[in-house]
Amino acid sequence: MPQVSLYIDRVLYKEVESIAKNKGASMSSFVSGVLREYIDDSWPEGYFDLFGSMSGDPIEEPEDLPASLDSKREPWS
Repeated sequence: MPQVSLYIDRVLYKEVESIAKNKGASMSSFVSGVLREYIDDSWPEGYFDLFGSMSGDPIEEPEDLPASLDSKREPWS
């Protein structure tokens, strides 16, 4: 398992240590859990309940525009 070194001030270290201890977790597992929650990429609760809930005209995919309408670009080197 990869390891990470963090440089934090003593006050923050003591706070994290205290919270982890109160939760009955090691500092490593506590910090891993906090990071996991922060980067959670799941859908928000109720997200799929919104599907189909819009009223009015249905959303349609626009037609493709011709490439001739693109801006002129400099060649990439």
